[in-house]
Amino acid sequence: MVQETLQSEDEVEESYENHVGDTKITDRQGETISDRRDVLVSILEEDMGIEDSRLIGSFTRGTMTGPLKQDSDADVMVVLDADKHRDWIEQENGPTNALRAIKRRIENDPRFSQTEVRVDQNVVQVKYHDSTIEIAPAFRYSEVPHADHPRDGFNLFNDASDGYAIPDTHGQQSWQGTNPREYKQMFEARDQAHNGRVSGLTRAMKTWADRNNVPVRSYHMETMVYNYFEEKARRGEPVPSSYNELTREFMRTLPNRVHGKAKEPVYNESVDKGMGQEDRNAAAKKAKKASEKLEEAKRLKDQGKTEEAMEKLKEVHGKDFN
Repeated sequence: MVQETLQSEDEVEESYENHVGDTKITDRQGETISDRRDVLVSILEEDMGIEDSRLIGSFTRGTMTGPLKQDSDADVMVVLDADKHRDWIEQENGPTNALRAIKRRIENDPRFSQTEVRVDQNVVQVKYHDSTIEIAPAFRYSEVPHADHPRDGFNLFNDASDGYAIPDTHGQQSWQGTNPREYKQMFEARDQAHNGRVSGLTRAMKTWADRNNVPVRSYHMETMVYNYFEEKARRGEPVPSSYNELTREFMRTLPNRVHGKAKEPVYNESVDKGMGQEDRNAAAKKAKKASEKLEEAKRLKDQGKTEEAMEKLKEVHGKDFN
């Protein structure tokens, strides 16, 4: 009986490993995104004064999920020449003007005459048939004297001065400090400490949310997963070594996380500002239902009913979970 239980655990964990692997984008898809970034940056470099550009976001942290579809977004930050674009720094509506200028420049290129290009809050979205590139204009933080510091008060370890200022158009027009490089380093360190399971669990949970129409934004889900690992480290608690246990434990905590405040680790900013109570309730309800199914799958597996357990896991993760 012990041997059968161990065998069933191995089978379930192998299915999880395969599932997590399948959530990655392919090398070819990654190359396509990089090529598109190069084309867009080359268009902007012609007359907009671009000092630097880089892919940021989930693409660089290994949490972008595949297969790609139109709302799969990859983020590109373009660092503008502050001397050339001093008006955008000083004007009251400078952030919006910067975004509109980038939108016009891309739209005027014949290659994008049939492509949807639009401003969406603090980025310019370029929508391809299988993914979206989101362009965030930026200045070096030190070059925008009135840029909002993303954290109240000065903090030596989370200073924005080595980062960038990007548009903040959610409320009043302003430039907001950010440091994607710092967050990437923190995320990668935590991911490496857990043998890639931070990025793996993030992709699996994003995929679950997408397939089940859970109203949680991609970055919000990533932050909740990252914070789960951080909390474990802070309390000195062990993290499950298998995706099977890890997913079940994280899902058990998800309803409370959705109802709580999710804050990114560098500046402690809320990443769930636009999430209303109705969406929180709906997401928590779906997470609770999924958690119950995962617990039922564990009970069935412990009884040696591996096939029944796998069917229950498919109800959570999809019919291709095998």
